[in-house]
Amino acid sequence: MTGARFDFHGVAIEVVSPSAELVSEVRRDFVWFHRAAPTDHALAAPFRIELHLEAPAYDALPALPAAFFTPRNVCYRDRGRTYIDYFGRALAVFDRAAESCVVHGADPELVHEIAYLLILSTVGERLDRRGVHRVHALGVRHRGRGVLLLLPSGGGKSTMAMRLLREPGFELIGEDTPLVERDGTLLPFPLRLGVRPGEDAGVAPEHVRTVRRMEFDPKTLVDIDVFRDRIVGGPVAPGAILVGQRNLGRVSAIEPLALGPALGALVKYMVVGLGVYQGMEFLLERGVGDLAGKLGTAASRLRAAAQLLRRAPAHRFVLGRDIDRNYRTLLEFLGGA
Repeated sequence: MTGARFDFHGVAIEVVSPSAELVSEVRRDFVWFHRAAPTDHALAAPFRIELHLEAPAYDALPALPAAFFTPRNVCYRDRGRTYIDYFGRALAVFDRAAESCVVHGADPELVHEIAYLLILSTVGERLDRRGVHRVHALGVRHRGRGVLLLLPSGGGKSTMAMRLLREPGFELIGEDTPLVERDGTLLPFPLRLGVRPGEDAGVAPEHVRTVRRMEFDPKTLVDIDVFRDRIVGGPVAPGAILVGQRNLGRVSAIEPLALGPALGALVKYMVVGLGVYQGMEFLLERGVGDLAGKLGTAASRLRAAAQLLRRAPAHRFVLGRDIDRNYRTLLEFLGGA
């Protein structure tokens, strides 16, 4: 078995597999969190993910009724275990008590995606318990203060991030889901950067790969290691919240935003978590009835969002069809032009 160990702000994850290449792909996704050896003996035992590139042995499974469905899979429950069937292409056996998940599938890209999503879901749930929450946004630090740009999926966060990271004075907090603590402080959560296939990422080919995905079109990924020296190393005080608003014309402007719309945007992108992968198949231990138990998590997210707004002014960022103009508007607002 080949393995890799990760430390996500105190949440330990271990990935093992007979396939060294598969483990290497997962390590590329989360390289900023990779640890060659445990660095903190106070960490809890790691959640273990075991990946096998072989067809699932469906004939050996118990006869169970389906508990619930997601667009990706069908879930079955049996005394603390969840059997997650990816429509005959792969099978994940999630054991909450043992803190482990074993995945079998013949398609390496599918098994890799399952591992990636499982890690995001597991880390997100455990950080939620500690009052540390993900927000769907681009987060950068400029002149010592954190700036969050809230945009929907496909809204151009990655493209904007790569341009900003080539400017002096900008550091990355997170391109997709930076973290927010209870008091509104931001924590780094840098992952691979995703751009549209065919888009020139401006980096060496060995740092770029294109992957197929279960629910969406293929995506080109840029290794975050390219920008390793431009990633924030610790907590960041929030300085500004920009709520993106698309415009069909060429208008580009940044203007103050009232508290109500600003809080509404944070409810959308942080409390509800639109655009943040949740992984219901890994979180709902007893099926959809568990949703009521997530109200405490929602309340904790809402409190953190309120603290964030108390510490950082909110603005509406009107983004027109002219990408260069949008970029210049942001630089001028931040004083980086």
